[in-house]
Amino acid sequence: MSKKPVNDKGKRQRKNCDGFNPKTVNKYGFSNTVCGTSSPNSFLIREREHKWFEMLKNWDHLMTSNYNKVRVRCRKGIPHSLRAAAWRALSGAANLQQKNPGMFEDLLQKESEWMVYIEKDLPRAYQLHELFTEKDGLGQTEMRKVLKAYSIYNPKVGYCQGMTSIAGILLMLMPAEQAFWCLVSIMNKYLPGYFSAGLLAVQLDGRVMESLVHDIDPKISAFLKKKDVQATFYAIEWFLCAYTRTLPWETVLRIWDMFLCEGVKVLIKTGVTLILLAFSDKNVRDACDSFDKALKYLKYKLPEHLLEEDFFMNELLSLHISEEQFKEAHLAQLAKLKDNFS
Repeated sequence: MSKKPVNDKGKRQRKNCDGFNPKTVNKYGFSNTVCGTSSPNSFLIREREHKWFEMLKNWDHLMTSNYNKVRVRCRKGIPHSLRAAAWRALSGAANLQQKNPGMFEDLLQKESEWMVYIEKDLPRAYQLHELFTEKDGLGQTEMRKVLKAYSIYNPKVGYCQGMTSIAGILLMLMPAEQAFWCLVSIMNKYLPGYFSAGLLAVQLDGRVMESLVHDIDPKISAFLKKKDVQATFYAIEWFLCAYTRTLPWETVLRIWDMFLCEGVKVLIKTGVTLILLAFSDKNVRDACDSFDKALKYLKYKLPEHLLEEDFFMNELLSLHISEEQFKEAHLAQLAKLKDNFS
């Protein structure tokens, strides 16, 4: 009986998908250069871990009595060792799971009409992450369970391709059942209507983002309008995938820390920040002298240093958009969207 090839250390070699190199896996499980280089000192990490551990022990009381403290600490970044617990607490998924014992396994015993689409998309999800590279390996198996269960739990939505990005980031941090309840919370509480027919909620938030860019920097807004670079050409992937396909992984995790604390406005504000960083330089605007050039630059060619965790988060947190501005932009764009469909 033939044996599988072994490497110099006697370990079995794994079969990889194209582009995945297990020798260059970073601390988050990605091959190549998917995450940045930021690394807080060990003392700061331990200090934050202690603070978050104490917060999680008194979570319900803290959220009702001192939400601002939670928000400030989410903006500073949740220690990675406690991210799973913190995300479950922030989203309410831990409470949902506790109130519905056995439901996840019960859902998996049922048939889903969406399985053919789920199976088609599984191999495409996070192809550079070690958890998902092996066909029918642990990662793909767990994602199949999460997406199948959700398609049955919420038959009005069923399954949409962008859900693999949401489920995947959760599965990198927690088991399938916990990831499922986080997905339920995110879909119900943070992204209602995002995956419905017509993607109207995504279109609305894209318009809100454009409106805020206009208020903050009319020159950039005019430039985008002149080149006909509308939010529908780039923001759908940004929002549906919550930037998991757009930004370095350390930056993604920091945005998710804030997103699960403060809601969808974080996704909108992240988009505003990306646009302002992309086109604040007049030389860049002049170089992007066509629709294609401007769109490709925004989606694929932003300089890496602009997206690196420390720099990007500083820009994001320095950008002040009040609750009133969000509300006014939302109401105005909602009225316009309704007029278009009336």
